[in-house]
Amino acid sequence: MRILLVDDHQLFRAALQELLNAQGLTTESGSGQDDVLGLVDSFGPDLVLLDLRMPGQDGLAVLRQIHERHPGLPVVMLTGSEEERDLFDCLRAGAQGYLLKHNDPEYLISALHQATDGKIAVAPQLTDTLARALGQPPDRTEPGPPDPFAGLTPRERDILERLAAGESNKVIARHLGISDGTVKLHVKSVLRKLGVHSRVEAAIKAVDFGLTRRTTT
Repeated sequence: MRILLVDDHQLFRAALQELLNAQGLTTESGSGQDDVLGLVDSFGPDLVLLDLRMPGQDGLAVLRQIHERHPGLPVVMLTGSEEERDLFDCLRAGAQGYLLKHNDPEYLISALHQATDGKIAVAPQLTDTLARALGQPPDRTEPGPPDPFAGLTPRERDILERLAAGESNKVIARHLGISDGTVKLHVKSVLRKLGVHSRVEAAIKAVDFGLTRRTTT
């Protein structure tokens, strides 16, 4: 795995880079003063680990810029903020994960692998917050907008429901009896039709409009 680490604290960045390298991961790093998009283009990472608050650049804005140019690239936020609003702002902007700087190193490594496998990687301290939101679609007392999922095929709709339930590509493939590659193609089509940049955005949109699975089989 090739990881681009972007953080404005030099000592933290160096220590984390050493940790990741010790796990056999290939890393490159930059600060909030650097051209992050240029680093992505030159390094070609499999995942970007991005600080939320940096002098010179807003991590949320950088996240949106990355997804505009590289819509399939997983971006995981690494921050000290446990604010619910920060968590959901990042996930709605397309982040594949939201981790805290004081998380256990072993958990951090595991979470990065989860993110590259298509799963949502969220700090343990925030999983209850995320589960409450994903498990409780908003009540709609007034007629809502037209069905945003009308353009999806039945298979794509099924896959979107499974994304909202937190299933990875491998789990979806096993449940539906298709290959991982076929799932990826369906997911790509779903993202394009919904006009979102990541599976996390798609999952949140599905929950917002009440398109969720009560159970998975």
